[in-house]
Amino acid sequence: MNVRIAAVSVVSAALVAVGTTAAVAAPAPSITLKANHAAVKLGDVVTFTGKTAGLKEGSKVTLQVKTGKTWKSLPVTVKVNHSAYKLTDKFQKKGVQVLRVKDGAAVSKGVSVTVR
Repeated sequence: MNVRIAAVSVVSAALVAVGTTAAVAAPAPSITLKANHAAVKLGDVVTFTGKTAGLKEGSKVTLQVKTGKTWKSLPVTVKVNHSAYKLTDKFQKKGVQVLRVKDGAAVSKGVSVTVR
């Protein structure tokens, strides 16, 4: 009888340990984005900065602009360094530009920059 109790205890402990391990999953990668100016003149440079969580050091983030309903990648990329990044872009089109940064499945929220 004692062997049964010991066996049930071991199996129960193993199930609890497996359940606990499965519940502690790594958070999904995330990226923040800020622009140093909300409005600029045509041809002005805007600096974008942000922080990352869950991305590997050296991962590349790419700046994207919203065109209609789709996002177009710009030729502006930078590597993540110490969970942060900084990149710049010069705007050649007037109007409200909505931008975001992306690395794989991780995408920041969009920010708007008005170009006059």
